[in-house]
Amino acid sequence: MTIQETVCNFNNLYKAMWQCSKNIKWKNSVIKYLHNGLLNTYKLEHELSTGAYHIGGYTKIMIHEPKERKVLAARLKDRNFQRSLCSNYLYHEITRHFIYDNLACQKHKGTSMARERMKVHFIKSYREYGLGGYAYVFDLHNFFGGTSHTVAKQAVKKHVTDTWAAKCVYDIIDSFDGDCGIGLGSEISQLVELCVLDDLDHMIKEDLHIKHYLRYMDDFVIMHNDKAYLKYCYAKINDWMASHSFQLNTKKTHMVPLTKGFKWLGFYYHMTSTGKIIINLPKKNIRHERRKLKKLCYLCKNGTISKDQLQACFESWKAHAMYGNNHYAVIKMTNFYNDTRRSNNV
Repeated sequence: MTIQETVCNFNNLYKAMWQCSKNIKWKNSVIKYLHNGLLNTYKLEHELSTGAYHIGGYTKIMIHEPKERKVLAARLKDRNFQRSLCSNYLYHEITRHFIYDNLACQKHKGTSMARERMKVHFIKSYREYGLGGYAYVFDLHNFFGGTSHTVAKQAVKKHVTDTWAAKCVYDIIDSFDGDCGIGLGSEISQLVELCVLDDLDHMIKEDLHIKHYLRYMDDFVIMHNDKAYLKYCYAKINDWMASHSFQLNTKKTHMVPLTKGFKWLGFYYHMTSTGKIIINLPKKNIRHERRKLKKLCYLCKNGTISKDQLQACFESWKAHAMYGNNHYAVIKMTNFYNDTRRSNNV
């Protein structure tokens, strides 16, 4: 079968429907779609095979944690097709080009692995440079919103060989308003954005010969013992960004000694004089959690949320905080949580 026939196969579309509805079956629109799942899948297959399929509109959703972002939610019908396209062709076709330390939005990867890989690079840097290692921490300004559609299509064209699949991705890119900006929230959007920076990964590894480099979406770090060479790498990376219509976030892009450390993916990493890697929660995170627990206990006291919901929120934070060297921080927060519950009689 061709790629189009495989992606648009009824069985694959039906399987994709259940996959993309996972964890959102409580929504009325999803319940209605799944109730007529066989018929909806047949209609989708027919539209795709006859060329009558068109991408629908998006629902705008604002999220506020960990920071305020605008997410564009696609219809379940569109997510159904996109999941089948990703699962049956696009994911493997795009990710097979990636370096190992491109760590976002891929199977068996994610934030947990990214944090562990950061720790590994710290250790290797210490073995190679001792305490003389430096890190250049990079961040892009408005990565999803600032991605040119032309740049995104060029990246897809380079990585995707099947013309039908490439056209489908082009249509998804063009479904977002304007000539710039890829909507946050779509599975294919994430793959496209990973694909856009793949050439940068290979440039850093193969042209600049940086051994200690890793990237999670638009947050990436390079490590070396030569400050002058890191400044040279910064200039090359900045030129690459400018040529692809990106801007570095100057407030978050900086060079620091590994002994001083830096914040990455929610934790603060630094190296002691003995080479030990210390991973702490930022104080800002702890203060935010204390304020949040006070508010949640108040809501529980008023009956807005249940005790089980309150406990689940705290356990979620505690599971996150247990990573690294945060044992005493978790104990203090647990005591604060228990005292706050008692003072609110919940």
